[in-house]
Amino acid sequence: MQTHLMDRRVTWLLAGMLLGMAVTYYCPAEPAYAETAVMGERFAMATCNTIALNSEAVFVLDMVTGRLIGAGYSTTAGGFVHSWARNLAADFSVTTKAQYVMVTGFANLQQQGGGGAQPASGVIYIGELTSGLVNMYGFYYPQANAPLPTAELVRIGTFPWRQSSK
Repeated sequence: MQTHLMDRRVTWLLAGMLLGMAVTYYCPAEPAYAETAVMGERFAMATCNTIALNSEAVFVLDMVTGRLIGAGYSTTAGGFVHSWARNLAADFSVTTKAQYVMVTGFANLQQQGGGGAQPASGVIYIGELTSGLVNMYGFYYPQANAPLPTAELVRIGTFPWRQSSK
């Protein structure tokens, strides 16, 4: 009787292990993505994905001047070697009292930039209250590991989310 119970336990243990292996094979784990955005009274900061197997870029939105500035860290060069900028006040046609919000997201962009630069997989969404617009910005991530001149962020799309209060 004791041997029979022990055989049954081993059988169930082996069956459970096989079932667990089958589930993990057919349903692999999803990678976790963590992008961060934080907002202060006069500036906002957010991280954004660059391209696969590279580090993130950090973007700072100066709400006083309406300027968005970003820098990408190169793990091989060991520093911030790529930078991007955009004058958001001109894009939203605001001069004073602009109220911005910023978040980042993911987009699978396909076009190629000059010099073999690839479009980054991360995008930046900027919303502005008085214009009632949300703009989507992207950037190209160069393959060079040496410091390059500041490139301009590319406006990919715009949508109005409310009536302009200008």
